Amino acid sequence: MGKNWFSKDPKEQLAGKTAIIMGGGSGIGKATAEQFAAAGANLMICGVPEQICLDTAEELRAEGANAIGMLCDGTKADMVQAMIDKTLEEFGGIDILVSTAGISLPRMNSIDVTEADWDKIFAVNLKANFFLATAVARVMKDNPDGGKMVIISSQRGISAMENIAPYSITKAAVMGMVRSLAVDFAQFGIQVNGIAPGYVMTPMVEKVFADNPAQQEYVYGRTPSKVKMGSLQEMAEAIYFLCSPVTTYTTGQTLILDGGWSIQ
Repeated sequence: MGKNWFSKDPKEQLAGKTAIIMGGGSGIGKATAEQFAAAGANLMICGVPEQICLDTAEELRAEGANAIGMLCDGTKADMVQAMIDKTLEEFGGIDILVSTAGISLPRMNSIDVTEADWDKIFAVNLKANFFLATAVARVMKDNPDGGKMVIISSQRGISAMENIAPYSITKAAVMGMVRSLAVDFAQFGIQVNGIAPGYVMTPMVEKVFADNPAQQEYVYGRTPSKVKMGSLQEMAEAIYFLCSPVTTYTTGQTLILDGGWSIQ
């Protein structure tokens, strides 16, 4: 069999590549950081709170990875630029961006949503991701091979649920943003894709289930798949596929990883 990407040693698959993982301190972001570290990438682990980013970077370094951690609030342009500058200073370039930036609001009917609630969730879920992507694209556009971006949306962007309208609206908008940025960045050789997880036991979902056990029962009863919850590893593998050297033709797509919710 001829030499191909899959025949490379895992540690060589992303060797020499540098990835920024916004939200890399926990959940899907941390699982992705671990996946990328195993493939030999240099890593900037950033987000809020600071300590989990520093801790994750330290864990990865202990396993032999080139990783640094840093506080970065995606809603603050100066912090985003400082993070990009630090990445360039440390590693010399940026090849991959993965953003898991996102928050939810307490469950409430749309008639009870305040303007402050709306502004808060749009600032993180949409505005932060847009300006993070455009800031990184200004660096990536000068790369001979362009770059790859993956922005995390949610299955709720295609299937609405009661009492979470602002969240669903922002996640639908993230999917639209993936398509739009993919078109704008194509001329620079930058691919932009996304994943839309269903229920995965992230800290956010864990809190939802703890606050409302009936929600967990509903989810398990509603999920068509025999496997009722997605794994962090499966989400990380999907992100890795979209960022791997073999993926050169896929852009503007959001993979729906939801155990079958969206096919009902």
